Amino acid sequence: MDIDIRSGLAEARALAGEHKGALAIYALLGVVVPYLLLSSEPIFNLRTVMSMIASPYSAYVSGSIAGPLYLLGIVSVIVAGAMLAAWNAILAEIREGYVSEIMYGMVAGAAFLVANVVVYLGTGLLAVLPIAATIGLSEWNSIGGGAISAVYRLILSLLGTWIGARLCLTGAIMGASGKLEPFSAFAESWRLTREAQGRLLAFYFAYGLVVGAAFGGLVLLHGMVIWNNAQAPGSILETAMSFAWVLLFAAYFLGQILFAAGFLRASRPRAASAVFA
Repeated sequence: MDIDIRSGLAEARALAGEHKGALAIYALLGVVVPYLLLSSEPIFNLRTVMSMIASPYSAYVSGSIAGPLYLLGIVSVIVAGAMLAAWNAILAEIREGYVSEIMYGMVAGAAFLVANVVVYLGTGLLAVLPIAATIGLSEWNSIGGGAISAVYRLILSLLGTWIGARLCLTGAIMGASGKLEPFSAFAESWRLTREAQGRLLAFYFAYGLVVGAAFGGLVLLHGMVIWNNAQAPGSILETAMSFAWVLLFAAYFLGQILFAAGFLRASRPRAASAVFA
């Protein structure tokens, strides 16, 4: 069945209104908790990154790279688990409570995360491998002053966005039906988005541009605060910037959940009793 973008966004707004409490709880779990965990690691601190850029020979972060990678893995599982729990909460016909949803989310979220890594990593390797095997990546980057390479990166970005658009319903399908494995949900999402793939590609590409612009703007603003603020870390301005980052990540987190849930609802015919209720 075709997916109308306006109908999907209307469904997303309706779901947001119906499940404000659950969405707030899972935004707390999927955004605030990971943010606090990552804030404990210096390499994820913008002040540290700016110091390394400004003085690469004098600024360094001590410790092994294994620690940050391990922490990033834990955070990724938490975020994926919170997303699946949220989809289960707002789309399942009968809610079974937060404990059950979180337990489901952590198991299904880990499978969802691994499957997505395999899909996108495999796609990236297939796209880059022919170039790496023939002329080499360094020579490719220098061809045509980098113009050809830039066009190729744009094509890869569009390819990734298209794949994401075709698979955008996967998590919502898993959460709605309580599935633990993602591959049948991948197949169903691919089928349901067939007729609307152009519209979904345009929507998610525009959405990505908006999020990217907001992210870049916040990086610049936070960087200016750090650069011009002579006070030690933890000042009022930097605390305000931390709140701004949490709000941005929460908006993105909720957007990912609600857009997919709304488009899934729009892709399926509603019962007459539900339409005229």
